[in-house]
Amino acid sequence: MDKLYSKRRHSSPAFLRYDIPPDIRTRILAVFKDHSSPPYGGFDQLLSEVGNVIFKQYGSLSQSMYRMARHSDHPVIEHFLSCEHEYALDFIEACFQQPAYDGGQTGVNEINGIFHETGIGYELTPFVEHPIKTSLFGRRRQGIQYEFPRAIRRDDQLVHQEVIEPALRLLSDSRLRVANSEMLKAHLALRHSEFEDAITLSGSAFESLLKTICDIKGWAYDQNRDTCSKLISICRDNDLFPAFYVSIFEAVGAIRNKLGDAHGRGPAPVYQVSREYAEHMVRMTSSHMLLIAKLAGLS
Repeated sequence: MDKLYSKRRHSSPAFLRYDIPPDIRTRILAVFKDHSSPPYGGFDQLLSEVGNVIFKQYGSLSQSMYRMARHSDHPVIEHFLSCEHEYALDFIEACFQQPAYDGGQTGVNEINGIFHETGIGYELTPFVEHPIKTSLFGRRRQGIQYEFPRAIRRDDQLVHQEVIEPALRLLSDSRLRVANSEMLKAHLALRHSEFEDAITLSGSAFESLLKTICDIKGWAYDQNRDTCSKLISICRDNDLFPAFYVSIFEAVGAIRNKLGDAHGRGPAPVYQVSREYAEHMVRMTSSHMLLIAKLAGLS
């Protein structure tokens, strides 16, 4: 896999912004144009595919109110250059998922480089390919399952660099694809201010990592009944970490149960969930997963 993140990170502006100006969007379009070659239909085919996705998702394309203010005569390009920044992020994510895109991780690196260079407070997660076994007419074949890039916020650059990025690199391991999928969904929920979902999904990713470690190590557990606390006990009993770490790791389950929405919080929740709690849960869980994976020899 190519290098995940741009070396220009360290020259980024000190303050992050969470809008994406038209000139930055034009540069991003140029990246997708470079990575949609004719054998796969070319740039026009990519725009057509993404346009269909947008129509299905929103029912219409954005455009400037006044014709003189429009950026392009192409309706899909005009949509990308004029829509709100959340829709622009959706557009970028959709491009990676289309057959006409053929840039893999290289295109991700280039767009992340643009984000870092210009102080945009988002980053794309890796373009991951998981090899899987498939069966067709009774014959076993080697297939590929994709984990497409998602745009995540990078509010605290030091934490992002030292915790979030390494955790996402760790989870790109094919053995951890379930935990990876859940953590990516947690980041997406956080970006969309769905804080209870972000907390719940982070807890699910942590549990999935523990189950994967038990599978790899051959430690017995109940796939359907064992919860976070039980899985932590199993890992402790097998000397994965010292006993005094148990309460630290069990906090993941406690926060999920109190602030997440996995079990239903009722009509009058005791605790109000804000971005601060969701961000803490995502960061804490990522840090815990890094440590446990290293102790298990997965890093």
